Amino acid sequence: MGGVQTVLRRHLRRDAVLGISSAAVLWFENGSFEPDAAGRPASGLGLKWWHTGRTLRRRLRRLMASNPAAEALWAYHDLWGLPTAADLDGAGRRVGIVHSQWEATDGLLQASRGVVDGMLCISAATVDLARSHLPGMEPERIAWLPVPVDPPASLPPGRQTGRAEWVIGYCGRIQKHQKRVERIPGVARALRAAGVSHRWEFLGTGPESAALEAEFATAGIPARFHGIRSGDDYWRVLADWDAILFTSDFEGLPIAMIEAMCCGVIPVFPEVPCGGRDYTARVAPKLVYPAGDPEGAAGALRWLQGLGTPEVEALRQRARDTAGSHARDAYGRTFAAYARHLSTLPRISRSGPSARKVHPGEWLPFGLLARLSPRHPLRVGYL
Repeated sequence: MGGVQTVLRRHLRRDAVLGISSAAVLWFENGSFEPDAAGRPASGLGLKWWHTGRTLRRRLRRLMASNPAAEALWAYHDLWGLPTAADLDGAGRRVGIVHSQWEATDGLLQASRGVVDGMLCISAATVDLARSHLPGMEPERIAWLPVPVDPPASLPPGRQTGRAEWVIGYCGRIQKHQKRVERIPGVARALRAAGVSHRWEFLGTGPESAALEAEFATAGIPARFHGIRSGDDYWRVLADWDAILFTSDFEGLPIAMIEAMCCGVIPVFPEVPCGGRDYTARVAPKLVYPAGDPEGAAGALRWLQGLGTPEVEALRQRARDTAGSHARDAYGRTFAAYARHLSTLPRISRSGPSARKVHPGEWLPFGLLARLSPRHPLRVGYL
């Protein structure tokens, strides 16, 4: 699952423990979202790329007629659908949660003016961005929300520094859009040309899995594709890496990155404005490389591989320390405290017809909007 889907499932499974009764409305999921045994509800609108904003409104109106949620707190994850649907949700309070800083984030934040009571952001960079677009909102309404991670009580033993075989990992959706995994073979070739002995491991699946695996095989570069792992098996694979590489065009603060850092895996990240870049720089500024530059990524990895054992161990510990603020359900505790505090503040968001904002292109298919207007708040290419 993607990061936002993982977060939604977490809400459904854990909010009750924190005294919150949760339900989810999923724009692009059909039917139930694998609700847990407790049966907390999740409703899917079943939208596809050929549907439009009008379809979204029609289906949401039908859903709310049969499942009223008057005066509930509505949290719009990554702001998608806000404010196209805000006049229909019946919310008592409305909050946006910014998980990613991508090409449409600025426009979505601007469009949220007047229709949200607060904003939660997964990095300091997105907190600053939200405050710049919502200048009239009190600082206490815009807050940091730590990315959720759940390392096991006893983490697998980390990789032994100085072993002959150096392992670089990638964890996430294996796709060109956003993740730009087609850049990774270029990094591998540059490392091989520099005489760096190494192998690759991939956790995840996606539309480019077969092509990427074939390219590594053709080039004769060792690579293992694990697919999707879970539980202890997932953590064992992750903990055995020396470094984790990201090649994305945009990100927020990737959950997989924080999980890897909990194990002492060292991140290498592109220079794109987001929490991922900022956390990597905390470990070492030289681990941040020019965005879209496979040679630059290889250079950062070569620098890391050339360090002595004491220096690498110090970076590993710095990675663990940086990720430590996310442990012990910091996400859930922070969200619950914020929601309770927000309920004590005056409502500042509009409701009913006054919350409605019509976007040009609302009548066009989501998939077409992705081609015609990459920054349109209803484009489907991001999801």
